[in-house]
Amino acid sequence: MKTITKESTLKRFKKFITFRSKFSLFLTVVILLCYYAFILSVGLFPDVLGYRIGPSSVTLGIALGLLLIFICISITGLYTFVANKYFDRDQREILEEMEDCGILKNGVLQDDKIQDAIQKD
Repeated sequence: MKTITKESTLKRFKKFITFRSKFSLFLTVVILLCYYAFILSVGLFPDVLGYRIGPSSVTLGIALGLLLIFICISITGLYTFVANKYFDRDQREILEEMEDCGILKNGVLQDDKIQDAIQKD
């Protein structure tokens, strides 16, 4: 059986929080870039977005707008999948380790030094 220490548990907790935050930030930046690129193209190239796709009345702007909606829904689905499959499981394991080590009791950190160490990084 693996020995669980406060230090290793805190390192794992910090690593988990850092990865989860970076993953969320990355997906947020992707969505914002897509939105701003679309809005910028509407402002700078309205004629291009007005091109008709084939003989129909559907324009390139409408197609790109629908693509943007699809991308946002897909990214939301990706985050939900990753959160349900990995983040929730890892978070539950880490919180159990923290309770086993005495760092956490009933969802409350037991030592101010530990709280300061977590917030410091």
